[in-house]
Amino acid sequence: MLSSATADTKTVTYSCAASLNGAAIGTGVDYDVVVNLTAATAATVGTPFPASVALSGDDRPAAPVAIPTTVQIQVITEIEVKGNGGAAAVATTVAPTATLIPTAEITQGATLPPLPTVTASITPSTGTTQLTLTAKNFTIRLMGTGGTTELGKYVCSLPAAGGAVTPTPASATLSVTTASTTPSPTPTPSTTPTPTPSTTPTPRATRTVTETATAPAPDDQVETPDGGVATGGGGMLGPDGRVFVLTGSAIVLAAGIGGLMLRSRRRPQQG
Repeated sequence: MLSSATADTKTVTYSCAASLNGAAIGTGVDYDVVVNLTAATAATVGTPFPASVALSGDDRPAAPVAIPTTVQIQVITEIEVKGNGGAAAVATTVAPTATLIPTAEITQGATLPPLPTVTASITPSTGTTQLTLTAKNFTIRLMGTGGTTELGKYVCSLPAAGGAVTPTPASATLSVTTASTTPSPTPTPSTTPTPTPSTTPTPRATRTVTETATAPAPDDQVETPDGGVATGGGGMLGPDGRVFVLTGSAIVLAAGIGGLMLRSRRRPQQG
């Protein structure tokens, strides 16, 4: 059952004609079938909604032949859909299918097991404000292995209009509305936080001090005394060095005096 659904249940007399491998078997047999039609209470244009038909009751057709567990029992139910206004008022028919696989072999002449519920998907067309659904004829098919070969079937039909029995099938009516267009909500502008300016520190004055490092003099470097020149001797040579300097000076002085005396002797006599 559907939530918020509209439903109708009727016991309807169907005339079911059997056939095997495409050949009719006998004449039609009447069965009183309980039909329950269920659909939503309301629908929307362009939006599919489900509608189901359940066939029940103890008065069901018998198996025309033995039905093993390899045979599928298919139920096809016709649902008439009729709208109001314009093209929607033309009735259309949908035929959903449901399948049942026997849990044990069904012998020939035994009553068929309870049939599965069949559900259709129906989409209201534009311009429809109301739909009426009516459960119509149904078919029971026996399908071979794989469900592709038909072995036999029952075609169950409502009595023809104008006959001795007037059929009153199960039906349901529901309202149809047009989908509303909901405007998209206006997006709320996002607030971008204002960045806080960073504080740049004031540069500090830099003072550069240059220092020249003087490497120490090697041991063999001659040091010049204050007020003199580098002569290779002197006070830095010690007492022995001064003796050599004085002796050399005396020899030079003596040589100079001797030269002056020789020069004066060679001067010619002036007469």
